[in-house]
Amino acid sequence: MKQKKLKGADYLLLLLYLDNKKPIKSLTRLVKMMFLFNKEVVHNIKDNVKLNLLPEFIVYNFGPFSRDVYEQVELFRSLKFIEVASNSRVEEMGAFDNFELAASCDDDKEFEVDPLYIMYEYRIAQNGINYVEQKILPLESNVIDLLTRFKQKITTLTIKQILYYVYNKYPNYINKSLIKDEVLGYGKDNS
Repeated sequence: MKQKKLKGADYLLLLLYLDNKKPIKSLTRLVKMMFLFNKEVVHNIKDNVKLNLLPEFIVYNFGPFSRDVYEQVELFRSLKFIEVASNSRVEEMGAFDNFELAASCDDDKEFEVDPLYIMYEYRIAQNGINYVEQKILPLESNVIDLLTRFKQKITTLTIKQILYYVYNKYPNYINKSLIKDEVLGYGKDNS
């Protein structure tokens, strides 16, 4: 089978599609998933990736940040490829979703975390399923297996666990973080 070269946006849709289309709960989790995809998964599937079309990440208030990921999500929402729904699920450090979303909209605006914050759930919609099945699949089974395991890991970790991992493994992305002391202190309490 000829190997397809996919963009980062294709992988975002594919990850939402895999693992029985299990949604990604929280914008923070979605963004850090794509960051970890770029840093840790791409090198295993580089023959399938257009490396110059991966989302770019910068150092920001909550670690790695990518306006590209937000723009992809908004584009996919407008095309009805994905659905975004509010979720009443409460998760430690989930309130940072409000800040992540605000950062994608207007860098100069200040936001406060609402104690009744909303976490968002991202799931692939029928248009997205059709696109994945018609334009992205089939892929080699080892690529599908790797991506499925990656998604399963991301969806089973808490936001705090993901942030702790990212902050420890990629310290160059946390020097502007407003929560680095809280995140890095997490490991001391739970070792």
